[in-house]
Amino acid sequence: MYKPKLDTLQVNRDMITVFGGYRNNKVIDENCFTFEENMSSDSFPVFSPRNKRAFFNVLGESLHGLFSRNKICYIKDNSLYYGGEKISGIYFPDTERKRQFVSMGAKVIVFPDKFYFNTADFSDYGYLEAEFNSVEGTNVTASLCKADGDSYGDYTISATAPENAVNGTLWLDTSITPNELKQYSESISGWFSLAETYVRITCGGIGKGFKQYDGVFISGMSEDSLNGAHILRDVGDDYITITGMITNTINQTAKITVERKIPDMDFICENGNRLWGCNSQNNEIYASKLGDPTNFNCFMGISSDSYAVSVGTDGEFTGAISYRGYVLFFKEACVHKIYGMNPPYTVNTSYIRGVQKGSGLSLVIVNETLYYKSPKGICAFEGGVPVCISQDLGDEYYTDGVAGALGDKYYICMSDKYKKRHLFVFDEGKRIWHREDEMNILEFATHNCNLYFIAEIDGVKRLCLADGVNRYGNFTNELSGYVEEEDFPWYAESGPWGLSVPENKYYSKIVFRVYGKKGSFVKIDFQTDLNGKWETQKELRLDKTGSFVLPFISPRCDTLKIRISGKGEFNIYSISREIQTGSELNV
Repeated sequence: MYKPKLDTLQVNRDMITVFGGYRNNKVIDENCFTFEENMSSDSFPVFSPRNKRAFFNVLGESLHGLFSRNKICYIKDNSLYYGGEKISGIYFPDTERKRQFVSMGAKVIVFPDKFYFNTADFSDYGYLEAEFNSVEGTNVTASLCKADGDSYGDYTISATAPENAVNGTLWLDTSITPNELKQYSESISGWFSLAETYVRITCGGIGKGFKQYDGVFISGMSEDSLNGAHILRDVGDDYITITGMITNTINQTAKITVERKIPDMDFICENGNRLWGCNSQNNEIYASKLGDPTNFNCFMGISSDSYAVSVGTDGEFTGAISYRGYVLFFKEACVHKIYGMNPPYTVNTSYIRGVQKGSGLSLVIVNETLYYKSPKGICAFEGGVPVCISQDLGDEYYTDGVAGALGDKYYICMSDKYKKRHLFVFDEGKRIWHREDEMNILEFATHNCNLYFIAEIDGVKRLCLADGVNRYGNFTNELSGYVEEEDFPWYAESGPWGLSVPENKYYSKIVFRVYGKKGSFVKIDFQTDLNGKWETQKELRLDKTGSFVLPFISPRCDTLKIRISGKGEFNIYSISREIQTGSELNV
């Protein structure tokens, strides 16, 4: 009696206007992408590729040691370059050694070479350590003296006090051990011990390379009390003065050695006008004398002293950085935080996610937050408990993180389990990730609001600029010229659309609202029901600059994935979708 009635297919319309970046998870928002290459958040919420890079004419197999202090600094072919200028006279013999640079005032410190150079005076450079070795057979003399190195003159050496003493008479009392130098005072009608006595060691050239109040180690003296650690109270080219006591003047021709030593340090940083470092083998933390990176063994009991402490935690040190006025020394499972303005400092240990071994160069401050690669992801740290921010990078285990900062962005290059490198960028303000490419970046340096890096390209290391020479308008090419990157390929692959709707569906109309520069190219592929087969739906090479609409229709399916790829400057402002749902049957 009644004809059958067909149900009308339900039509839903939605629009994607905010593109959320990289999320390599099984289920993601439909405005995000599971795979990316060369994408960026610069035009957020618009979908857009990254800016072009620049490649400098600074390249070579031995290029390394990138650093910034007023000008770009690096080591190339065993020589040091500052602002593109080779500094005459400085030579680094080991081309493969990984180096750390730290700035202290006008000086730049280079480790593990224990070397410094003055950026205000290129003639001022040298090694932090100093050593003097006398020639066997050369005369070495040691005698009691005053603090300024002058001789005491005549004094009596005996176990009993001299008779008929007058005011100022000196007596070396040998009746007690250690011996004491005493002086007669008429005001008290008796003898009093001099608070400190000094020994002047004389030998041709012994004082060259040292300065007053250096902490040194002496060996080879026939009087054993003069060997060991000492503070130089006075220095001249041919003599040094130390605190000590000897009974008689010493003359010897045996070889002696005077050394100003710098500890071997795995990681270094500057804080409070001191050079700080740590040593995993000894499990120790060190700080230099105030304002003096050449002295780590100056212990005079004053506020400017050097500092050293052993820590009891297990494992190797994995990184160090100065953060918010404190020094942080990381291991994989903890961080040691140094409190205090002067020695003795307080070391506070927190057992938190630390820095992954091999990722010490991932420690970077973006705005006021410290970021680093931990064994379990990338962490944001503000002094308390670190927070993992890398959930969007998926379950892949990454290692060997190297990072840099530019504006609100944290750049980090890491290796996956196949040793393939990946460059990811986290936008702190927008809280989204993007993946750029597989460039093998070895070191970063932020300079003049630009991010430089050294990358290995076709087997050769090259100095590059991360984000375009015209990005901030303050780029100055202090180096030896550059070439700007040509148009590069980019792509983004969505996650499966439609997982939240159980019925089969038609995407009856999908419209891309795009803008591109003349000469740019774009291609849109789709994949249905996760079958692994990509079908090209649209290809467009722009013959003019402008805005365009790219519509297409999908077949009936349960899920749909979109891959957008192209080359050149291109933006997607929105994706509008009309979705018609059908039955749950796959017919």
